[in-house]
Amino acid sequence: MFVLASDITIGRFRFSGVNAVRIKRSIHSIVETATITLPSISKIAANGKVRPGTIITGHQFSEGDQVVIKLGYNDQLKTEFRGFVKHRSLKMPLEVECEGYSWLLRRNRIQEVSGTVKLKDLLENAVSGINSRISVQCDLDIEFSNVNFKDECGFDIINSISRYTDENLTCFFIHPDRLWCGLLYSPYAEGKNVLNLPLVKYRMGYNVIHDNSLKEQSAESDPIQVKYSNKLPDGTKISQTSDAFKIYVHTHSKILKQIKESPMLKRLAQEKAYQSNYTGYEGHINAFLEPYVEPGYYVYLSDSRYPERNGVYLAESTDVSYGISGARRKIEIGPRSGFAK
Repeated sequence: MFVLASDITIGRFRFSGVNAVRIKRSIHSIVETATITLPSISKIAANGKVRPGTIITGHQFSEGDQVVIKLGYNDQLKTEFRGFVKHRSLKMPLEVECEGYSWLLRRNRIQEVSGTVKLKDLLENAVSGINSRISVQCDLDIEFSNVNFKDECGFDIINSISRYTDENLTCFFIHPDRLWCGLLYSPYAEGKNVLNLPLVKYRMGYNVIHDNSLKEQSAESDPIQVKYSNKLPDGTKISQTSDAFKIYVHTHSKILKQIKESPMLKRLAQEKAYQSNYTGYEGHINAFLEPYVEPGYYVYLSDSRYPERNGVYLAESTDVSYGISGARRKIEIGPRSGFAK
């Protein structure tokens, strides 16, 4: 028998039960969110004894208080979220809006950065000075020119990195405090697991409750050609075009002013082509809390009705709900591993 359980800490208080929890995470954003719904009036227990009287729950914590959410079955709990109180909606019941470690980035003022800067140095600058240690994982050797940051925050830096690369770099938190940044779709198209995250297995009709929102997508259905260019300070023009798809239906052209190396333009063009069109799925599956899945995990889907669907896919986002009516994990399914082979 599976019995739902939770362990939720907000500031100095630990809650043995809540009305509802909703947690959203995605590989497409560094912002992770959680909403906790609590009774507006509570009792405090200490050393196994309940204190007399009641308290107004919303008055017991404030913005910036640390939040840890653990959920699971039969007291076998997994940490689903770590972050901070962002906002309290003082209504009945009380809603506490929380944000992951991007909350720290928004408040981390950076030193002035200008000129030519490497990607990893920009990321390190974005997280420098934060007391809660955030590690940076970035293996992509890329330099940006004409960089100019002054009196801005770490969150602004990461948004600018996305803008510099035409949103081709994937940047998100693996676990709460490890910031990953790099090209994801190109290696995934070749079957490479650059994230080094686990694989979980789902079987349609067994541990998948609903899959009727899944829509198959084929790389041959709407192929695109991407062209990136730039003009260097000495007047030299550089340009690169994707060749991911030999036959294409649409084109996408853009000048990337911060990219000064032609090979990197090529890699970014390939990434945009694969990002825009791939073989896999659009949509999501609804499952139970177990098995545990984070954005970036490999998901092996098997379907006895349609065995041609069987394969490994990328989990692009998760939406976890928990409450008195039960618990579910909604997983957005993306490209199939090795679809370019």
